[in-house]
Amino acid sequence: MDGRERLDNAFEEADLRSGLKDGGQVLGAFIVARSEEDFVIYLRCNWIRGRGFRIIRTWRGSSGDRAFKNLQSAWGFVRKFNFLGRVTVYPAGDPELRQFVGVSPKDLGESVHMVRAAAVADEAPPPLANHATPELSPG
Repeated sequence: MDGRERLDNAFEEADLRSGLKDGGQVLGAFIVARSEEDFVIYLRCNWIRGRGFRIIRTWRGSSGDRAFKNLQSAWGFVRKFNFLGRVTVYPAGDPELRQFVGVSPKDLGESVHMVRAAAVADEAPPPLANHATPELSPG
């Protein structure tokens, strides 16, 4: 299966190589700093439908997201695919990440439980109780 046939929201390096070999291009990239020693990469490519970004995963996703131990190695990974555009680094949880389609809830700073609850909820929450505010008397 080549990079054009992937159905999930992630890429492996082999998917990128295959898509680029077939004439594809990397259209956008950004890096998320999960910590000072944990960086992940999101790419958007022209052979993927929509405007979403996809996170880079390990081989067959066997170990989850492909983490880079330093910013220089993450930057080098993006550049080796001939993407010469701007590469912004965002800290995990940065509100600016919400503008991108395909960002992992982990990188948005949301817990998995919050995401599932939001997906399940189809009604507005009940109104908050109306508590009386005690008056403060001068002392």
